[in-house]
Amino acid sequence: MLQQARRKPNLGNISYWIASAEALPLWDDRVDLVFMSMVYHHFGSPAAAAVECHRVLRDGGYVCIRNGSRESDFPHRHFFALQPLIDTELPARAEIAATFESAGFARVTHHVVRQTIAPDWPSFVEKSALRGDSFLARLSDNEFRTGMNALQAYADRIDASAPVTEEIDWFVFTRHGSQDASNPAGP
Repeated sequence: MLQQARRKPNLGNISYWIASAEALPLWDDRVDLVFMSMVYHHFGSPAAAAVECHRVLRDGGYVCIRNGSRESDFPHRHFFALQPLIDTELPARAEIAATFESAGFARVTHHVVRQTIAPDWPSFVEKSALRGDSFLARLSDNEFRTGMNALQAYADRIDASAPVTEEIDWFVFTRHGSQDASNPAGP
């Protein structure tokens, strides 16, 4: 990803870094916006990442989180044996909110957004067969084949020209006040 980003035109005001969300190489109170897309469920410590966001953001800065949750509806969950991963790897909506609110953020909004992930079912089946989704990659070969068979059978029975959609949670939080993120409630 970093190599692809560096290939894009740069007007000189963009720099790319490799860092952990729990230890950002940025100064305190210097950032206006933190945007996280489909990464929240990969954090080793979401609470530490939230505290780090609080540290680097200016007062009034925003954190935008785009991520699936346990409650989200997405096609793979209907065909593959993913429930154990969903239950242990995806955050619940309430957990995301509580994590950032505990770190000193105020929730601005939360919406569930339905997005198109494939123009039609044959494209979705083809894309799924690549096993690029991090959950599909962790299934056993047998579980993956069983799920692909179920997905293909479903695609053969329906209007295959329909777009394929999924739900994604969209959270926006703002950093308010200059309270200490390690003790957001104060003394």
